[in-house]
Amino acid sequence: MNNQFNINRLILLFKRFFNENAQKELTFWGISTIVMMLLHEQNASVIMFLIISGFIFAARQFKMFAYTPSGMHFLMIPATHFEKLTVSIILSTVYFFFAFIITYIVGTFLGTHLMNFILDRNEVVQFSLLNFTNSYDALPGIVKNYANDTIFRTFGIFAIIQSIFLFGSVYFKRNAVGRTILSMILLSTLLIIIELIMLKTLYGSTSINNNNLVFMNMNFDLTESLVVQTISKILEIGTYLTVPFFWVVSYFRLTEKQV
Repeated sequence: MNNQFNINRLILLFKRFFNENAQKELTFWGISTIVMMLLHEQNASVIMFLIISGFIFAARQFKMFAYTPSGMHFLMIPATHFEKLTVSIILSTVYFFFAFIITYIVGTFLGTHLMNFILDRNEVVQFSLLNFTNSYDALPGIVKNYANDTIFRTFGIFAIIQSIFLFGSVYFKRNAVGRTILSMILLSTLLIIIELIMLKTLYGSTSINNNNLVFMNMNFDLTESLVVQTISKILEIGTYLTVPFFWVVSYFRLTEKQV
């Protein structure tokens, strides 16, 4: 077998996925359309549904390695590791995101007209999620901080999350979703502790009130600090660089799998 990238093998891998999962995909997107009909006016809930269903999909890309026979069958498919990973990346990131957007549009259209019919109103169909105005108010801080009024930023956030869970799917043999979430929580906690220690060492002191909330007594205006602004920019760029980073480490982890 030619070890170079071959588009024909890539197409065959896509066909294999949809042939084996056609019923599951149709069922999921059908249910998602119904969910969008009910949630189309609640942008925060729609985004959370996208994120949760998305990372579950990504974390199941390499679920075949949980069982030796299925894992051996997957490794013996006449395609390179790079081609197999490329298909998983496209499916979990590009395919899932844009299929979700189409589902949202269809669900919103049907939901709006259904509510107009039931409640005898004349509401115009509005795809408010695509406008991204105040869509992130109920989401965690890291998502809200990097969210903007463009679909590209939203896709970027989604790609970050998917790359992490795709790596978890390759790295963990079983229970990839739970183990990846636990690893993210532990890593986030460690990073927060390191950040607080650095800020305290460089700029001020910390204290805890009766509600166990941490306060930091700064000797300057944090928002005016050139150092802090520079670090924030570096962290933002670094956040997006996690996407190719996790793709690369996923590839090397996949190459370690042997028949």
